[in-house]
Amino acid sequence: MRSLAKRLEFIEPRILSQAGALDKTVYGIVDKVDKVDGELVPHFVRKWKGTIGHMEPTDDKPTIWLVEKLEPLILKHRKVKGAWGGRAGTKSIMAMDAMVGEVNSSGVGVFCLRERMKSISQSIYKGINGRISELNFAGFNPVESKWKIDHRSGGIISFGGLMNVEDMKSLFKYKYFFLEEAAKTSQHALDTLGPTLRGVDGAEQWMIWNPLSSNDPMSLEFIVPYQEHFDRQGYYEDDHHLIIKVGYEDNPFFEHDKSLVEEFEKDTAKVKDGRMSKARYNHIWLGAFNDDIENSIINADWFDACIDAHIKLGFQPKGAIVVGHDPADVGGDKKGYIQRHGVVFTKAEEIDSVNANDGFDIACRYAKEANADSFGFDADGMGALLRRQADDNFKGTKMHTFMYKGSEGVHLPDAIFDASENYNMKGQKKNKDVFKNKKAQNIVSFAERCRRTWEAVTLGVYHDPDTLVSFASYKKETGEGIDKQTMSKLRSECCRMPFKPGDTITFYSKEEMRKGVLQPDGSKTKIPSPNLFDAAVLSFDKSSIINNIEKIDVSTIQTTKVSHW
Repeated sequence: MRSLAKRLEFIEPRILSQAGALDKTVYGIVDKVDKVDGELVPHFVRKWKGTIGHMEPTDDKPTIWLVEKLEPLILKHRKVKGAWGGRAGTKSIMAMDAMVGEVNSSGVGVFCLRERMKSISQSIYKGINGRISELNFAGFNPVESKWKIDHRSGGIISFGGLMNVEDMKSLFKYKYFFLEEAAKTSQHALDTLGPTLRGVDGAEQWMIWNPLSSNDPMSLEFIVPYQEHFDRQGYYEDDHHLIIKVGYEDNPFFEHDKSLVEEFEKDTAKVKDGRMSKARYNHIWLGAFNDDIENSIINADWFDACIDAHIKLGFQPKGAIVVGHDPADVGGDKKGYIQRHGVVFTKAEEIDSVNANDGFDIACRYAKEANADSFGFDADGMGALLRRQADDNFKGTKMHTFMYKGSEGVHLPDAIFDASENYNMKGQKKNKDVFKNKKAQNIVSFAERCRRTWEAVTLGVYHDPDTLVSFASYKKETGEGIDKQTMSKLRSECCRMPFKPGDTITFYSKEEMRKGVLQPDGSKTKIPSPNLFDAAVLSFDKSSIINNIEKIDVSTIQTTKVSHW
């Protein structure tokens, strides 16, 4: 009789679905999973029956199993919902199950989207179909040629790309817009999807993603502004948004998945023996930003080691207070302002102003308020016109100002480049033969500071503190340091600065980065203007030194190793 009852339990919902009848979905909230006689037995702390945003407690058998961390997504109605994080958080399965469950119980329309999708095989069509079967739902009719799955109730699951996002404005019949693998969604797509959520009461936009760079639209829109909330409580919520960070640690099924556990243990071992960077591990398993880009001059592990390096290594900020400013006169870019005390960066900010002149005045005011000793600004392009404005701003002060032109020739052109071994160079080479211009020379010099700091912090290698660099994190008690949002932006800029192919060390221009940098796999990566990074690099230029040393006859030191200048 027990087996017959179980069989009837299996058949009844399928008969109802085939007939087009709607049956409310039952969710079981799982907090732990036991293994009994070789089978996984979930423990349900609560059971809910109904539709998303309209749930009631029930004792019915769950149709869908849901980890406790993601429970709020079905209990509350919000216009924008999302789940992001590392591998094995069940976020994709949960969202697919919820969308299928809504169609089955409400007969609604769901539109599944990706940024780029040229064929149905590039969508989650197969995944949705698999979940329908796994959940034992009938009444669904896949129509692959038309990129849709119909339901006898009149509900529908459609699939499409965001390449022609303008067409989305007319899709009012859908209650749910579901972006799976949403990390590469463009700002234009996000701006267009918002107004689309009208015409259907309770319409929602769902997004599931593993974050990429902290400077990508999805990160800037839904993670970076709310980072403190995610750090403190694991989610962010307001009247319009419900965004949850979830990972393997929130998944009670994880320890029973042999394949996933093996991958986790393998990657953990790789980090310990140096075969995988800690930054990459954190991205894969903890949902950290992936700011590394192929062939970048600075990797994320180096940057992370530089955060509060002066505290980790026990040295104090000392020496001149130097300000670097990137006027960012091209396009609508924000202006970069960065301030260091010796080798410790104590302030970084993006100045949002109408034009370069207004931004320059703000940067000069900041410098005077900090009682800075030296103020430098990028003078390639329109920046060259700011010389008189600098004189006017600092008139009557002892401020040392300098115009930085990265396009100029290198410092100490006939001196020997002293880090050849780090760049696969054989033999002694002169600076003028290694670098295309001063910009490339200073970027490498800055990167070497980051590398030495990483060696000192992680490997215990001694380096003179004056040759290192530290990014001071913001301290509420002192009101000094770089806040988390700006630190994330700076990290992204530092770790997404790739070499440009050529006979000498050179880097891409802002315009080239904006259009897209060709990667080894043939793809192109568009990189936002690195205004904070440029300001940091120029602040270390030789011109920042207040008491300039007399010009040296480099012919007497041609075979002597000196700094990158």
